[in-house]
Amino acid sequence: MNPNTNLFLRFTQPRNWQYLAKVAAIAFVYALGAKIAVSIPGVNKLATCVWPPAGIAQAAMLLFGRRVWPGIALGVFFYETINLNISIISATISAFCACLQALCAFTLLHQLKFRPSLDRLIDVVYLIFGGAVVATQINCTLGTLRLCVTGLVDWSEYWQIRCNWYLGDTLGVLIFTPLLLIIYKNLAARNPQNTGSKTMANRIGAGICLLLLVTVSWLVYNSKSEGNISGYPLEYLPFPLVIWATIQFGQGGAVLASFIVSSIAIWGGSQGGGPFIAKAENINQAILFLQAFMSVIVVTSLLLAATVAERALAEDSLRQSEIKYRELVENANSIILKIDTEGNITFFNEFAQKFFGYDEKEIIGKHAVGTIIPEVDTKGNDLGAKLRDILQNPEQYTRNENESMRRSGELVWVSWANKPLFDAAGKFAGMLGVGTDITERRRAEMALYKLNEELEFRVKERTNALNDTLNALRVQQEQSERLLLNILPEEIANRLKRGDSTIADTFADVTVLFADIVGFTQLSSRVSPTQLVSLLNDIFSTFDNLAERHGLEKIKTIGDAYMVVGGLPVPRQDHAEAIAEMALDMQQAITEFSNTHSQAFSIRIGINSGPVVAGVIGIKKFIYDLWGDTVNTASRMESHGKPGCIQVTETTYQQLREKYSFENRGAIEVKGKGQMTTYLLKCRKWL
Repeated sequence: MNPNTNLFLRFTQPRNWQYLAKVAAIAFVYALGAKIAVSIPGVNKLATCVWPPAGIAQAAMLLFGRRVWPGIALGVFFYETINLNISIISATISAFCACLQALCAFTLLHQLKFRPSLDRLIDVVYLIFGGAVVATQINCTLGTLRLCVTGLVDWSEYWQIRCNWYLGDTLGVLIFTPLLLIIYKNLAARNPQNTGSKTMANRIGAGICLLLLVTVSWLVYNSKSEGNISGYPLEYLPFPLVIWATIQFGQGGAVLASFIVSSIAIWGGSQGGGPFIAKAENINQAILFLQAFMSVIVVTSLLLAATVAERALAEDSLRQSEIKYRELVENANSIILKIDTEGNITFFNEFAQKFFGYDEKEIIGKHAVGTIIPEVDTKGNDLGAKLRDILQNPEQYTRNENESMRRSGELVWVSWANKPLFDAAGKFAGMLGVGTDITERRRAEMALYKLNEELEFRVKERTNALNDTLNALRVQQEQSERLLLNILPEEIANRLKRGDSTIADTFADVTVLFADIVGFTQLSSRVSPTQLVSLLNDIFSTFDNLAERHGLEKIKTIGDAYMVVGGLPVPRQDHAEAIAEMALDMQQAITEFSNTHSQAFSIRIGINSGPVVAGVIGIKKFIYDLWGDTVNTASRMESHGKPGCIQVTETTYQQLREKYSFENRGAIEVKGKGQMTTYLLKCRKWL
């Protein structure tokens, strides 16, 4: 098929014609509104009281979407080029400003979830704020700037013209946008079958309201004000009629009444009549008075109409909810009742009447205890006291079960779902209870309970014997677990329990610490064996606590030497830092130990970092140990160290130098390693 033919077919589709019709209609209405606004006698084309096209543009956007902006642009362009003889460039700029203002209002109101139906009070507030106050700042600012730049007006008149322009656009939005939105809503919702549904009284009332509104407005705003009455606020005489139209006929009556009053006021002012001319010192002040008055009229009627609509909707919703509630309550297959704060029954549904055997007249106003609730249940519980407790603490009894009593005296069980009721002041006013008959269930439960008691007694005897055995086994197991964890790291112990026969792992980077108590061998010759072991136990117990605090793994002790490692069996990044903290704490602990026991103790500590091999050796009295050059070098650091000092290798120094202070010991001769540069760890750097 020919591409041109295909394009023509797409263009002639009905929806395209509908779009073009909307654009053309908007352009025509926009230009017509502008023509009417400036055709009022005595009105300055740059300072109209009301600029209907601003409201028409926003209404078009809100009703048909942002795609209809060409209609606004064409309306501005044709009006200014044909009626005002403006250049094509100026007309194009004006069209851009008008479209930008309408698009800004549409976008802002769309973000605020605005509804064009205006049936919510918040929608009216959004329209006033977003459409009439904020968005209208655009065209008046850019338009007045264009007039000054092109030399059509002097720069000294900028703020006066901008203010008049802004007020005209604002009133155009306040008056014409709601009017068009409501008219479109009524036309779209009109049902031909219901056109005759209005009663004669409604039509007569509407006619009287319209006649009075036009008559009073004409007399007030078109008559020449005499000096002796010009000081009175005659301009507010139509207000009661506007309020009447708003309350009686909703949003449609509000916007129509506001439109009529505003139109007559504008016409009267243009003819030199009305109260504003007499009260003003000049025409600009009269226009300002007129604009303020129309703003009050429109805003008041719109807010009142939205409030009335919301209240009517709320009343209808409440009415429907009440109908559904009564249908649900009366037809429910559950006991539903209400009691007041004293326990008197205030509501008793039909199912409850059948269940308990009381008519509504017989039971309403009676106390629940003694009628549907026995004073004492079969177990001797005081149900009257329980009901008082429920009414005093309703939040604790959202559900409860108790014995109830039918009129015949038969005892039944009822499960209650309770909800506290409050009055308008928030004070507790009673309780709503929804009950379910659970008599059969309770009887079955009681029979089952007796059977369970017998079974439980027999099971208990066997369970006690089994528990004694299990407790003994558990104690033995716990002892074995503690013993195993004292020998091996938890991770290695778990692997042994899982059945790993050979445990050997390579760790690429760990830090090993060796510590030796200086002079402890000489001390052993001066004290008894018991005292020696006690001192060594106290020291190593302190070291064990430090290792646990820093998350390190103690490997073993050999005589008065202590070995600990960081970074295994669970790898960690800060293993060197943890070992450094351990070493500093060990020095502090030895100092405190010396002061406590009046003995001059000191330790040599050696640290090295690097790869190691770790594993479990032996099948009896097995031990978790480390191997490798890293371990040997750490041992040499301890044996070649100075008493009371912490000597580290170059490898460990590189990992710790940013956070700790060191003293460079220089190169020393290390057995089996030759010359090595070592460092003495002093303390942590405090930033």
